[in-house]
Amino acid sequence: MKRIVFTLMQVLGLIAAWYAADRASAWLRLPFSGGVVGLIVMVALLQSGVLRPAAIEHGADWLLSNMLLFFIPLVVSVVQFTGLLKTEGLRLFAVIGIGFTCVLLATAFTVEWVCRFERGRTLRRLRQERRLRRPLGAADTVGAAA
Repeated sequence: MKRIVFTLMQVLGLIAAWYAADRASAWLRLPFSGGVVGLIVMVALLQSGVLRPAAIEHGADWLLSNMLLFFIPLVVSVVQFTGLLKTEGLRLFAVIGIGFTCVLLATAFTVEWVCRFERGRTLRRLRQERRLRRPLGAADTVGAAA
């Protein structure tokens, strides 16, 4: 029971974050949706350490595992508007395909950028730790031996 309440609280938190990002996007009159703003804010919060992944993990997993349920109204509307699909179907599928490709590429590039950023940050931290552990005279003896 405790896990269900915990997951529900995380889902409600994610919905509240989306709503706040959507309102901010509308208020600032940004040319992209609140979902994109929310994604950027969420990545920034996770990268900065303000938000831990464990704080949203169960809620995000639940939303992803039940994502198909959110598309049922779309499927029902497609069945209802078969006439529209016959006349404008090619254009609709082209727009859907282009939109899908744009979202896919934007997500892939964002994930790649975040992974590179994180790897670089980890590498810099490891190099700094190695420099701090090296004895003071170690750099001189390496050069003298060569």
